[in-house]
Amino acid sequence: MAEEKKLSAIEQIQLEAAQMALETAKMDRELKLAELEAKKLEKQEREYHIRDLKGSLAKRDLEEMQLKENRQQQGATFAQQAQIDKHRWNICTHKKGGTAHARDTRCLKTGGNGNQYAVMKHQMINGDIWVRCLRCGRTWAPPVEVNFYFDKNGNQVAPIDGIFNKEAFNAAGIEYHKAEMFETNNTMSGSVQVRFSRFDPVSGKIVDGADVYRESLASTNLR
Repeated sequence: MAEEKKLSAIEQIQLEAAQMALETAKMDRELKLAELEAKKLEKQEREYHIRDLKGSLAKRDLEEMQLKENRQQQGATFAQQAQIDKHRWNICTHKKGGTAHARDTRCLKTGGNGNQYAVMKHQMINGDIWVRCLRCGRTWAPPVEVNFYFDKNGNQVAPIDGIFNKEAFNAAGIEYHKAEMFETNNTMSGSVQVRFSRFDPVSGKIVDGADVYRESLASTNLR
């Protein structure tokens, strides 16, 4: 009887061991299933991330393309407006006089035939005199070198991208001095006069800085 009880105890131990093995196997299966699920979720997350990234890149490409098209469109608009302005300036006499009536107001834009010029003159704070035609709107100001750099197609570009056209610069200076001498009985307006200086690192001295002021107004007119 004692031998039978001892065998029963062994069997009990074996049974418990088998149950533990089953539980362990079950836990292993559950762990593997959890790992597979985690990998599946990680894969889905990567796919969503790649999809979002592709969407962001596509949106960025579209925005850059739209920006490029807008710039090209603006450039074409500016070029067209520049041609219109140039034509209007060339046909304008910049003079007073002329007769305007309801059916013909051209002289208001192309100038008259009087002796006096239809211009306003304004003295800037550095002493420069700017001239503006009151008919066509053209402004004459001392030419600035940064505005006379052109590429091989004749387009105005930044100094770093083009070559300085000295002839055009000198011609603009002559044209400006002619406009500065236009006879008009209009009173010149003015600003408080200021002296500009800057430090020259080459000479180590303080020199006249009017050129810096002019460059800051290189793209400005009296409109």
